[in-house]
Amino acid sequence: MYALTKNRVVIEGIEVDVYGISYDDAHSVVDVSTDRDEVLGLVNNFNKYGLEPIHLYDAIEDFFGDKI
Repeated sequence: MYALTKNRVVIEGIEVDVYGISYDDAHSVVDVSTDRDEVLGLVNNFNKYGLEPIHLYDAIEDFFGDKI
């Protein structure tokens, strides 16, 4: 099951929360977006549709590629 992760990072001298997605220690992306709701939506969809963990990075890349 996919889960939302949260890390605090410093970007240009400002501390911000970045959200990621993890499936297990071998399948995770820690810095997907600063938009919690956006990442949570991805987590929910990945769980709903049973995304295979091997496709995690590609699915995130496809999601943001469609927004450009």
